[in-house]
Amino acid sequence: MIQEVKIGSTLERKITSNSTQTTTFLWDGENVFSTPSMIAEMEETCRLLLKEQFLNDEEWDSVGTLVNVTHTAATPIGFKILIKSKVISVDNRRIMFEVEASDELEKIGSGKHERFIINIPKFRSKFESKKSTLMLRSFGKTIKEA
Repeated sequence: MIQEVKIGSTLERKITSNSTQTTTFLWDGENVFSTPSMIAEMEETCRLLLKEQFLNDEEWDSVGTLVNVTHTAATPIGFKILIKSKVISVDNRRIMFEVEASDELEKIGSGKHERFIINIPKFRSKFESKKSTLMLRSFGKTIKEA
């Protein structure tokens, strides 16, 4: 069952950053929590807020459609990070969140994230149709090149 998403709803998650979430280009042996990993954790926190509080039906979930986030401070791997999400607007199935990440010393990132609520079977059907079309087009090009 899907419930009405309420503005002001929040979820906080504590994570411990790990070695799969690092950048690798600054110096040898670097262990810095990466921006893509921070964004992924913010997205998952927003997704879980919707799933746990409003999308109680296994056929419904949400997908990210927009990310506007700044990463303002580095955090070493292995330390705790608090991820916060808050619903700030609802437009039918389009939900906008305010997101923030902090380590034990300071705020490390913040911004906005938008998600769209989907019906998984319908989404999958559209996806499979697109995949088939792309494969047919790709196969057609391969034959022409041969």
